[in-house]
Order: sequence, then structure tokens, then C-alpha cells
Amino acid sequence: MDHGATKVNPVSDENHDSAKTPPGADGKRERALRRSLWGSRQYRLWFLGDSLNQVGTFVGAFAFTLLGYQVAGDVLTAGIIGSASAAAQCLMLLPGGVLMDHTDRRRLLVAAAAVAALLWLLVAGLLWAGTMSVALLLALAIGTGAVAGAFENLTDVMLPQIVTGDLLPEATAANEGRDAGLQLGASPLSGLLFGVHPSLPFIVSAIARAGQMAAALSLRGSFIPGRQAGPARPSWTAGIRWLLRWQQPRTLVLLIAGVNLSLALSGMTIILSQQQLGTPPWQIGVIQTFQGVGVLLGALLLMGMLPRLTGARIIRMSIYTIGIAVGAAMLTRDPWTIAMLGLLASLPIIPLNAVQGAFLALQIPDQLRGRVLSASTLVTAVLVAPAPLLAGALLDTLGYEVAIGVAAVLLLSIGTVALLSRSVGAVPMSSEFDECEPLGESDSIS
Repeated sequence: MDHGATKVNPVSDENHDSAKTPPGADGKRERALRRSLWGSRQYRLWFLGDSLNQVGTFVGAFAFTLLGYQVAGDVLTAGIIGSASAAAQCLMLLPGGVLMDHTDRRRLLVAAAAVAALLWLLVAGLLWAGTMSVALLLALAIGTGAVAGAFENLTDVMLPQIVTGDLLPEATAANEGRDAGLQLGASPLSGLLFGVHPSLPFIVSAIARAGQMAAALSLRGSFIPGRQAGPARPSWTAGIRWLLRWQQPRTLVLLIAGVNLSLALSGMTIILSQQQLGTPPWQIGVIQTFQGVGVLLGALLLMGMLPRLTGARIIRMSIYTIGIAVGAAMLTRDPWTIAMLGLLASLPIIPLNAVQGAFLALQIPDQLRGRVLSASTLVTAVLVAPAPLLAGALLDTLGYEVAIGVAAVLLLSIGTVALLSRSVGAVPMSSEFDECEPLGESDSIS
């Protein structure tokens, strides 16, 4: 695609260890290594730090959910605490995007990890001293939610400065596969530690975030955003305005937001319906486990798809596969069959997110990446927020089949939009992603 913009080159030579290598066979092997994902020292450090970040987040968040009921003593107050944290997270998304686009991102990552570690240590200290109260827990929930929202997209914003465009889908898939694997074990570990003493999971979370800070300090090179254009005062709405201006990225963001809404609706419907049937909680948990296994298998599936299929075909096939699997769930409420369908529906999630996420990131000018990704996260969060309420209402008034059917129809409709959309059809093979050009202010909308 030729948008008349400057060719993307978000990755500095220093960041990619791309100094000249000696001539001969050793030099060729060294160059090949540096062009591979895992051959990059920068990516390995980034991956280690981001993995520790996710460990800290998953373990701490699950324990915080358990803590809400333990401290408050009733589900309503615990729900209010959870909602307050979610609201703070949403409110900080756009300001966080501005911060990412006007600050050295490596220093920001160090600061974010340090603040998160201190918050988790504060929670652990209050629990250890026996002085935690509902008011303190509410304040901490707002604080942790605000930190999560402000820095939620920071590592993703940095990733195009770590790897080249053609390696970005592979890197995104590796990250999401890792997240799925960590989620399988993080919640049981957090629950086990919480049972020994409520402070333990928060201590583990703090140690993990401290490890992330150390990994960030080891990164080399400059992570200062691209030169700012326009007024000196940063605009919080620049990311939203950029999405409104450009049709292709706007289409991709709305497609993914719609898929997430459908998955949230169908997932909550299944959980509530299984509770209505009296299914044991461990069997409901198995459904979640099968979904995690599907996500992990999808990461392996993507490795075979990337060299053979265009990004457009991967996006379209993924959405239709998810829609068919969700639609089949209308025919059964058997938990084991539902678990297998959940595995099938989860297989395309990483291929879909990896291709869409990588291509979108490369279309965004470096100086706007934080704000645009924060804006896209906000779009998804706003659409998905009513999903639990909608699932409960449909299940209560119209029944299980209708509730699942609404999600399936929505997914198949999104797939049809993707099939007919020229914006989706223009997404190339991953090998061509390195030639992607960012969409700037002077380009015409395609």
C-alpha cells in the first residue's frame, strides 16, 4: 500500500544489535541469528520483563479478587471494589497513552514496574500487620486500577521498537501464547498462596514486578518516541482522532472489539447457564482450562499459517471459525462438549490478534502509538463492559439458546463484514509487514 507516508523504521540499529558482523560464514550466521526473533538480546530481555509483568499481574489480580470478599464480608461491597478498580483503569487509559508518547518508554517501564511493586508490597504489609480495612482496600483498588490503565499498553507500544515489522506477528503470537500458559497456572498458584497467608501472593507479585524493572534497566538503546508534530501541548484525544481519520485501522479495531464482545457474551452465558444446571465448579473450571489449551495450540497453529496465508485470510478464517464454534454451543449444555467447543473457539484467537495487532501497530506513527493503542483498548473495554449484564438478561428472559445465538450471529456478521471489507482484504502476508508504512497526517484515506 502506498499512502504517501514515510516508510516505517521504528527499530533502531542499536536496539536490534545490528552492528556490522565479520565477513565469512561466521558473519552470515551472526546476521541470520540477529534477524531471528529469539536471536535478539533486546527481545529476550523484553520478553523476560513482560513475562514477569504478567506473572505479577495475574497472581496479584486473582488474589485481590479473593481479598475483596474476605475484607468486605459481602458480595455487594466486593463488587463495588472491583468496579471501582475497573473504572479507574478505564479513566487512565487515554492519559496513559499521552504519557507513553511524550516520555522515554524504557524509563517509563522502569517507573511503572517500581510503582506496581510498591503497591503490592503495601497490600502485603497491611495484611501482614492485620490493619487492612474496606476503605484502605477501596483506595488500593483504585490505585492499582489506575496504574494498570495508565501503563496497560506500554510493553505493546515498545514492541515495534524492539523487533522488525516482519517479526512482529511472531513476537505477538509468542507473547499471547505465553500469557495463556501463565494464566493456566497463575490462578491456582495465587489461590494456594492466599490459603497459606493472604499476603503471600502480593509478595510474589511485588518480586515479579521488581524483576521486570531489572529487565527494563538492561535494555539498550533509545526508546524516546518519534519527534512530535503539531502543538507542543499533548492531546489526549489524538489517538481517537487518528482512528476516526483512517478507515483501515478503524475497521480492524472495531472488528476485534466486536469479536471480544461476542466472546464475553457467550462465555458469561455459558458460565451462568452451567451454574443454573448445578454443574460443579471444578467442571466449570475445566471449560476455562480447555479454552486456555486452545489458545496455546493456536500459537503453534499460527507458525504454520504465517508463511502461507495473507493476513486478510487469517483474519477472516479466524472470525468464522470462532463463530461456528460458538454457534454449535447452541445445541448442547453438556459441560464436556462445551469444553471441546471452547477449545475450538480459542484456537484462532492468537492468529487473529497477532496479525491484526502487529499490522495495526505498524500503521501507527511512533509518536502516536501510545495514544492510539490506548484508544483502541478503550473502545474494546466500553463495548465489552455490558456483556455480563446482557448475558444475564438474555439468559433470564429468552433462554440459553437465544443468548448463545445472539453471540454467534454477531460473530458471523462480523466475519461477513471482514469478508467484504477492502480494508481487511488489503492486509498482506507477514513477510511484507516490514514494508508497512505509517499513516500520517498528510496521507489520503484508503
